[in-house]
Amino acid sequence: MKKMFCMIVVVLLGVILIACSVTAYAEGLPPDAAQETPGEPQQPFTWEQLATIAGATAAVVLIVQFLKLPLDHIWKIPTRIVVYIMALVILLIATAFTTGLTPQSAILTAVNAFIVALSAMGAYELTFKKYDIKRELSEE
Repeated sequence: MKKMFCMIVVVLLGVILIACSVTAYAEGLPPDAAQETPGEPQQPFTWEQLATIAGATAAVVLIVQFLKLPLDHIWKIPTRIVVYIMALVILLIATAFTTGLTPQSAILTAVNAFIVALSAMGAYELTFKKYDIKRELSEE
């Protein structure tokens, strides 16, 4: 009974939150913004998106997953180092193309690259790691 009550409360709170968000978004739109205008298709990544923690994390996860196997066969570089270097490179380039790269922003970008690297490694643990473990168990 308690679980059912908790689920109902969570669902109701979610519905209220979504309703409030939609209402707030709709009130903030200019009158012509509601009409869709045909234009350029959405790009998978933009420099502005890559300059964010979420965008950089997504790019790092995809690129490292693509490069991990060849790197493991050629060089025995720890994946954590590859993840941090990739995060740093992506954030430095994205910052250079969006706001410009200064010594202060480069230092801050190096710190933010740790956040991106940890997020990317966490995303890997949640998604690909379970698949890798199942695949290894099935091969044995």
